[in-house]
Amino acid sequence: MTLDSTQDLFFLILAVATGWVAVFVCWALYEVARMLHQANAVVTETREKLNRVEKAISSIKERLEKSVDYFGMLAEGGKSLMSMFHQREERREKGRTKKSKLFDEE
Repeated sequence: MTLDSTQDLFFLILAVATGWVAVFVCWALYEVARMLHQANAVVTETREKLNRVEKAISSIKERLEKSVDYFGMLAEGGKSLMSMFHQREERREKGRTKKSKLFDEE
């Protein structure tokens, strides 16, 4: 290949520069595509984690609702138990006062 004029040199340099620009654009597109792929993977992973968190929260909510029902029943049972103890204590007090009155009279 012979360079007869400066125009031939210009076209040669233009061809080399165009080749380098094409290589750079291909590399940049590859990097952008790789970056988008990684971003997509991050978004997918985040969605999965959020779904797990949402399921865990709903599970905890259901368990709390069930335990609240049980606490209501336990509270009612405790209330009845306390009233039973209170009645028993009142009976004992009445019995004690009767006995003390008998001892006082003697």
